[in-house]
Amino acid sequence: MKLLLMRHGEAEPNAQTDSDRPLTLSGRAQVSAVARRLSEMDLQVEESMVSPYLRARQTAAIMSSTMAGSWPEQVSDAITPDQSAERAAWAIAKCFNNAGTGLVVMHQPIISRLVYYLTGQNQTMGTANLAIIEAPQIALGCCELECVI
Repeated sequence: MKLLLMRHGEAEPNAQTDSDRPLTLSGRAQVSAVARRLSEMDLQVEESMVSPYLRARQTAAIMSSTMAGSWPEQVSDAITPDQSAERAAWAIAKCFNNAGTGLVVMHQPIISRLVYYLTGQNQTMGTANLAIIEAPQIALGCCELECVI
């Protein structure tokens, strides 16, 4: 399967709680640009998993609307910032059991830890960066990082 690991777009620095920080206008534009690029690459998302944090949910919504997609979405605490790569990988594997292409919208530092866990490659993920990973199975060291956009 193709695994698309995406960090949310740029978020406002302050809110009542960290989980309530919305995307900035720049963050929304960043996400739209990534969605257009994926569409140009002819990648069709079949399922998605998203963190419950507002900025991640907004990112997922922009990806879906820009790509004119309609796919099942699961909200999961397993991909919030302080989770372990092992827990995130387990939750993703369970969610994307039969997917051809799955989109995961998450945060730092979990996204960089997960890319390393799956591929063995250190990759810093900026806002709205998306890692395209070939994942024959979602497990330690079993995947290949194709590119980051």
